[in-house]
Amino acid sequence: MVQAFLSAHQSTMKGVIKDVDRYDQSLKSLSTWWEKIALIGKINSFEVASTILQDMDNTLGQFNDLQERLIESLISEHVRKVLLQNTSRSQMAIDVLIRNLFERTADIGFLSTDYDVVQFLKKSHKNELDRDFIKQRLQAYVSIYSVYQDAFLLTPDGELVFQLSQPSRTGKVHDVFIEQVVKKPNDYVEYFGETELVGESGSNLLYANAVVEGGSVIGVIVLCFRFKDELEGIVGRLLAKREENHFLLLDGAGEILFAPQYSSSESSSKLSLNLEPQIMSFNRRSVMKVCAKGQSYQDYLGPKNWHVASLLPLDRIEGGSHRAGNEKKENTSLSTDFTGLISADLFDIRHQSVSINDDLQLIVLNGIITAARNDAVELMPVLEAIKKIGQDIDTVFDNSIESLFSTIVSGQLNVMRLQASLAVDIMDRNLFERANDCRWWGLSGLLRTALSASIVDRKSIQKTLATIHSLYTVYHTLYVYDKQGRYVAFSDDQYNDKIGQTIEELSGGKNVFQLETAYKYTVSAFEMFDCYQGKHTYIYNAALRDINGTGGIIGGIGIVFDSTVEFSAILHDILPRENGVIKSGSKALFTTDTGFVISSTSEEYLIGDTFLPDINLHELEEQGTIAAVIKLGGSSYLIGAAKSIGYREYKQTDGYENCVISWVLVPC
Repeated sequence: MVQAFLSAHQSTMKGVIKDVDRYDQSLKSLSTWWEKIALIGKINSFEVASTILQDMDNTLGQFNDLQERLIESLISEHVRKVLLQNTSRSQMAIDVLIRNLFERTADIGFLSTDYDVVQFLKKSHKNELDRDFIKQRLQAYVSIYSVYQDAFLLTPDGELVFQLSQPSRTGKVHDVFIEQVVKKPNDYVEYFGETELVGESGSNLLYANAVVEGGSVIGVIVLCFRFKDELEGIVGRLLAKREENHFLLLDGAGEILFAPQYSSSESSSKLSLNLEPQIMSFNRRSVMKVCAKGQSYQDYLGPKNWHVASLLPLDRIEGGSHRAGNEKKENTSLSTDFTGLISADLFDIRHQSVSINDDLQLIVLNGIITAARNDAVELMPVLEAIKKIGQDIDTVFDNSIESLFSTIVSGQLNVMRLQASLAVDIMDRNLFERANDCRWWGLSGLLRTALSASIVDRKSIQKTLATIHSLYTVYHTLYVYDKQGRYVAFSDDQYNDKIGQTIEELSGGKNVFQLETAYKYTVSAFEMFDCYQGKHTYIYNAALRDINGTGGIIGGIGIVFDSTVEFSAILHDILPRENGVIKSGSKALFTTDTGFVISSTSEEYLIGDTFLPDINLHELEEQGTIAAVIKLGGSSYLIGAAKSIGYREYKQTDGYENCVISWVLVPC
């Protein structure tokens, strides 16, 4: 990929990468000066030193040949660094978005079966009490799942019967996707574009599902996703300080769907989806374009084959190198410990430069001896001058390669920061949904009614839990417990022998009875639980309140997260790749702040082990991320670490605290 790009754009990139161009001009200047001084020597002392001067000419030729190799290698390495960073970030952006939207497909499917939604749509005549109730119900949903900006209920023929943001609005909606929902009642519909339903507010991302009762479609429910808000948040975490935003979202036809850095009046509307990097003109600027296609998540590919592209202006390449800033000088010295980070050609160039300069010093010494024997004093300053130029050339070789290596290490460390941040961000986003799920299901009229009955309707509770579980595969099991903290029902049969027993001590269930509002929840510590087959996980809990109006807590719902599977999938998905292949020897882990391993891609570190490498934990605490070069088990690694900071209100304003650190390691 890099070589094909360079073949087409070598001269362009040489002019763009100012450091390389400066080194090239310095070497050419020294070479010209060498030639001039050598000419003086030939004019004044040719008979005495013809052989010596010829040897010097040969040496200069060797330096010139090596210079061409050096400049080509410097350009190649710089371009490789920029392409790697922007391709990685584009891939991260689209993959995080797809994971988020996957959750939306589950949400709309479950909400379409909500008892209160079904009852509202079944009524032929809806009074103000009905409308007030459904408003409270849907407002609770949107407040809990804060990724939505609006909710709608319609009849099968498209008549709007309720809009959360405009409860009094009515009228016929002629959007085609409503018809699609009714025709395929067992499937959700994902729609992006302008819509009568939302009004004249540009394109929106909507999720719709038929509401079915007794085998017949009785209505349609639609959720409007906070699309722009989400994308700005995703990309914002990938940008360095003061970096110009150069990322865009494209659909399967290459149409630009979202480009916050460009106004619609100045932007081209369509781009190629070619995954090969290219240089192109966009809005009268030359840019380096890379593009990443979303990877499927649990067989979900996202809407309309979406891509994220980076259009980095060529005049911003040097300024956008994203130096990590915290690596120590001793970690960026050219060394065979880091052969995986820099091309073997550059190591060879540096070695040959030293060798050629050593030969030059011998030639000069031989010339000095010859000049002394022949009393050719006029040759002495020529020899000293050429010796000095040779040293200067060698210094340029040394500085250029060391500088490039430092830049590459810096860029790689920044990628490690991003990978670690991505891992813990995906974890937070995933667990944000779990906190939402348990609270929403805690409001379930079906569960509350069944648990409020004088004789608890265990079959109804089990059926409701089984329905939920069939739509949300990230859970190992779900259960309901009563006011005494005893298991009432599970979502499957594997734990039926526990019914009637007291919930596990560390599950977080006992704290449910102190929750003040429906928007609060509890979470267990990461512990081993019998209801997770004796393995470590988190259990999320929410209160179930009396359906008969007292509002008292009559029990709770516990949802057992399938952490072994889900955390492992997150870590494997974010392992660093090159050309789609995971870099050999790479590792990723989640740990607590004390180093307790929560999940790992490496058999060296199992759940429950300790992993706490020698890094600056104070800096990690202050900045939230850190990257370094470390020794581990006798090998050198690039390592990135990031602390969990939460997502939206999760871990930020909801009172829940749980420090998790993600670690990503790549052998040098």
